[in-house]
Amino acid sequence: MAPAPTLPPEALERNHILQQILDRVEDYAPEFDLVDYHALKDQVLRPVLSKEFNPEVQIRGFLKAFRHTLAYKSAFSKIQSDDLKQKIEEFSEGKRADEVMDGSELDLVALKSPPVQHHFSLMQQLKRLLICGVDLKAVVTDVFHPKHKHVKNLPILYEDVKEEKVIECYSDVPFENWGQTVKNSPKYTFLPTTVRGVQNIVLFANWNNYRVRCGGYRHSWSSIFSQDNEIFISFVNLDVVTTLPDPMSILPGEYDPSTVPELKTIELLKETVPGKKRLCRIGTAVTNEEFRRWAVAGKSWTFPADVILVEVTIGGVNGPICHGAGITHKTLSDYVRRIEYVDCNGNCQMVDDPEHLKAAAGAFGLMGVITHLTFELDAMTYAVIKPLKEDVGLGVPPLSKHDIPPALRSSWFHTREAESLLERATSEFRHRAEHDYYSEWFWFTYQKKVWTNTFNVTTDPTNAITYPDDGNVFLQWIQGWLGGVITEVPFFNAIPGYWQAQLIASLGMAALPPTLGEKDKPEYKTLLPDALHFRRGVQNMRVRDLELQIPLPPRADDARKPDWSLVQRAWWGVVNLVYADAETGKDPSSAMRLALEMRIMSNSDLYLAPQRGNDLGTLSIEVLTLPDAVTDDEWQGFAQRVVDLWVGLGGNVRPHWAKEWERFEFRGMESRRYMKEVAFKEEIPMFRDVLERIGEKHGWTLEQVRKRFSNQLWDVLVFE
Repeated sequence: MAPAPTLPPEALERNHILQQILDRVEDYAPEFDLVDYHALKDQVLRPVLSKEFNPEVQIRGFLKAFRHTLAYKSAFSKIQSDDLKQKIEEFSEGKRADEVMDGSELDLVALKSPPVQHHFSLMQQLKRLLICGVDLKAVVTDVFHPKHKHVKNLPILYEDVKEEKVIECYSDVPFENWGQTVKNSPKYTFLPTTVRGVQNIVLFANWNNYRVRCGGYRHSWSSIFSQDNEIFISFVNLDVVTTLPDPMSILPGEYDPSTVPELKTIELLKETVPGKKRLCRIGTAVTNEEFRRWAVAGKSWTFPADVILVEVTIGGVNGPICHGAGITHKTLSDYVRRIEYVDCNGNCQMVDDPEHLKAAAGAFGLMGVITHLTFELDAMTYAVIKPLKEDVGLGVPPLSKHDIPPALRSSWFHTREAESLLERATSEFRHRAEHDYYSEWFWFTYQKKVWTNTFNVTTDPTNAITYPDDGNVFLQWIQGWLGGVITEVPFFNAIPGYWQAQLIASLGMAALPPTLGEKDKPEYKTLLPDALHFRRGVQNMRVRDLELQIPLPPRADDARKPDWSLVQRAWWGVVNLVYADAETGKDPSSAMRLALEMRIMSNSDLYLAPQRGNDLGTLSIEVLTLPDAVTDDEWQGFAQRVVDLWVGLGGNVRPHWAKEWERFEFRGMESRRYMKEVAFKEEIPMFRDVLERIGEKHGWTLEQVRKRFSNQLWDVLVFE
């Protein structure tokens, strides 16, 4: 099989690449004969080339193209619901997404893995022994020394005061984070559902000298988790957290706080500003999807900003100081008004002092195990969404039109009006960044369109709709799941990287609005939580992700306003890095095989927040790729060049703690040294000092929390 001829730099854009795939893709048929090339060509490639863009047709085409492959069959067989499998098949055969999701119930009772089944059979034995009044210590060897390796030699710890409910626990279960960048084997993995359970785990750790670290959906790329032979607390069921696809976003029904465990409760407290702001106590195991459903059902209170993902826990969002978008919005942790946690002595403690919260609300689990967070919510508003797929050179305009690579130049580039058009586009872009409630931009590699998602809010509910509706949620879920399947297909990993990037870009753009055609300019009014979580099922496709937070500098002519040219340089610098290899005569590497994304946001009051001190605002910008780019040894070098580019823009540039940063150098320095001696040189000592003051008040020392709750990363950064 001869490799596809390399496209010249000026041809590295959607249509030329799609045409090359269309012309050459069947060259792979002799080796990869399970792919339906007819479906791939007629339902995926040709409709896009002919501008007959229909997302349902295209996503259905992807399903048909790969449904006979072993990767597809394996992934399909792992879906733990016959109802959901049937819906996927009905959609694949031509039924519309809204007809598939017609309100019918989904039977999504999770099937338990063998170790879980065995564990629960032991729990039933234990329960019967308790009822019979048997001395557990006398029979613990018989009951808790089974043959299965993951339920061997388990400690008996209880969830309740009466000691009737044993905490779910496993031994020596290998840990792997979602991005597959962190792997270890904790000695014990506990799944508590009550505060008492957490207390007993910490006491057990004290007695046996174990360290304790926590996790939700494991959606962080950095080494913030547990270590080998220590204790890991998971706030999400192990079957759910380790299985893709996660059906959470397409489950029917509403969240009911009265029926959930203690660590999943949502409780409204007093109003801090009558009619405008209110406190809300939330269990650390509550997921974003559960909170979204609660907020939408009540139509009264909501987070002012949030991450896009719904398949993460509130504790997981707060722990590494995650954020949303919008020039007026700080990190999610900045809206924390009270923290309840179990300290190293097993005692329940509370922090609500505003000065102490600057450390405690973003403490990465170093203070103890957080059980509940009290946030200050905003009164519910409605987002007026006007998503655009605009010309890449006008959506985020460059400082000079010549910064646009030849492949991405549209017809306007060569007109007399080009400069004035660019000037108007620049004014519009900067106005969105500076004034819109929410602002973000996406560029999928080699596309001539950029996706602009900025919006404002209103209190007027007139003509508000559910957005995305059930049909679009299903489409998004399918798209995420299918993306994860495709990247496991040997055919996909054999084709050129820039082909991969184009196919995934086509799949990604298909599920983003406007979905009726690229020339349409729809407008939706929907509840703010739905607008913040406009994408569902995102976590069904694994990616690699580098994100930095860059402070916005002041304008030369007005120090009170940000200089938006930095944002344009950061954006177009990456676009040109993508094209750099091809422009020097090399094969296009396509190290960034997914997207370039950026959000504009505010600063932060938290000591360890990457946005701290950015008084004029923060550019939060990231590059994402597929796992195969790592396998092909392209990601590390490209991402390092991106780091060099962004750090070189000036200011105290810091990485997002939860994303990839440890493998890179910053200003020629090893990453941990950079974080400790440059990025957070002043903040880490302040964080440690406040932590020490909290400990004096609550009866513990820094050495005690280091011994109980730290890991190798935090030993170096905070405690050494």
